[in-house]
Amino acid sequence: MPLFTRLQTKYESMIWAKNPELGLVDTILETHPELIDYVKDDIMRGQKSSNFGRGDMPSVEQIFRAAFYKEFKELDYRGLEWAQTDSRSCAAFIKLDPRRLYSFQMYQTYISKINKENLGKLMVAINKLAIAEGLESIEQFRQDSFVVESDIHYPTNNSLVWDCIKESHRLLAHLAQEVSELKYQDYKKGAKKTYFKINNTKSGEKRVDLFNKQLILFVKTINNVSNAVKKNLKQVS
Repeated sequence: MPLFTRLQTKYESMIWAKNPELGLVDTILETHPELIDYVKDDIMRGQKSSNFGRGDMPSVEQIFRAAFYKEFKELDYRGLEWAQTDSRSCAAFIKLDPRRLYSFQMYQTYISKINKENLGKLMVAINKLAIAEGLESIEQFRQDSFVVESDIHYPTNNSLVWDCIKESHRLLAHLAQEVSELKYQDYKKGAKKTYFKINNTKSGEKRVDLFNKQLILFVKTINNVSNAVKKNLKQVS
């Protein structure tokens, strides 16, 4: 495992010992410089030659490393510009000359050229190398949950009962495809009218009467689902 051996040596340095993930990526890129070719054409797009040529321009490798560091540390471009002077690990990872630092405009110009598809291919290639070296395992994986913004209605008693009736009829429609000759009474249309009447009625007594009516439709709907499930179980057995 040559990569693992190089990592052990690299982690003897305090910079990489405190940033093992960056140390891993740094070692992979040093061992397999051909990986940069995945994004080289994107970065070089619009350039007149195969190299930047000018001494005040970053190399293709530096741009990719800066892009990786920016995303890994969740920085904006101004934050990346600050990190190159404030963080030793940042300067070491991007391979910066302390006498030749770059502005956030420079980073934005070139990092923004990187195509997402090619970046995805590069990350797959890096993962394959890590798996081949035994540094990663695909036998187990960890997944984090995340919140997605969506419109929801306020959970009143009326809306919750109506949601249950709608969901019950959705399930009945699925069961009807599995259970032969399944017959059930559709209460959804009447329940929908009652739902809106409850919302628009100001009189408390009338709303109570309407809600009781809705509860009766709800019970009937649940009985529909229960009978359909029992019939389905009989067919399976």
